[in-house]
Amino acid sequence: MRIFVTGATGFLGAHIANVCIDKGHEVLCLKRNLSRSLFRPEIEKKLKWVNSDIQGWESDVFTFQPDILIHAAWSGVSSLDRNGREIQRRNIELATALLKIYPYKQVIMLGSQDEYGRLDSLVDEKHDLYPVTEYGKAKIECSVLLMDYCEKNNIDWQWIRVFSIFGELQNENWLIPSIIRKCISGDTEMNATPAEQIYSYLYSLDFAEAIESMLGVRNKSGVYNLSSNQPILLKDIFLKIKEFTASSIRFNFGALPYRNGQSMYIMSDSQKFIDAFGPFQRTGFEIGLLRTIEYIKGKR
Repeated sequence: MRIFVTGATGFLGAHIANVCIDKGHEVLCLKRNLSRSLFRPEIEKKLKWVNSDIQGWESDVFTFQPDILIHAAWSGVSSLDRNGREIQRRNIELATALLKIYPYKQVIMLGSQDEYGRLDSLVDEKHDLYPVTEYGKAKIECSVLLMDYCEKNNIDWQWIRVFSIFGELQNENWLIPSIIRKCISGDTEMNATPAEQIYSYLYSLDFAEAIESMLGVRNKSGVYNLSSNQPILLKDIFLKIKEFTASSIRFNFGALPYRNGQSMYIMSDSQKFIDAFGPFQRTGFEIGLLRTIEYIKGKR
């Protein structure tokens, strides 16, 4: 199939494009002038690119004639930008424009756990939405936009509420890569919160293969949560990284306060996704963590 992927110069989009190429799909990726490719040379040579900073880029997408749009691009995901109304408004405008470029057969867009707001228990797709950030609100607005547009135009669609993901290529400002970096860099101590949150981290390859498993599936439109089914205490993640890197670092748990509205149990029931597209979690947390550590070590 011909797949148009946005966000391919970012963590999640790059993994999606990688898997799509590995599975034999033809892939067109969206970039900007300042974008930096994350792909290995053997993958790069199989990709096609379109630059959204060049006027008329939409015609290149139309010429490609994509069967499916996978929209993974989203600006303003850092904690500093999540309440920036202007940057979140631009995200909605981009999603609107992408939908109208070509008459796709299927559209997949990535949502977020932030649509639910503060979480303290296992959630499923029926859980009420209480977004507390402009980011979460914008994601919900995009999900409604996607549903309305695709149903009016008889297009299959999926809105994927993404929970915690980790793995190779993730920006080092995110939690797991930042801990790994401190451990392998020889830091002697690191301040942390009490780290009593329970997370359900899904390995990035499993995430990308889950997205690829949806391609071409008919009559399964809807909203789906995508989350690991393996809960783990955040403090145990710190200690596991320390063990796997043979670090002598001391974690000062409790030295930092939780942020306001801190979610304490971040995990969803993904049975709806499994029923529609099949099981997707194949990599245990420790195996994924070891691979991520080796990747980061290789970048030093």
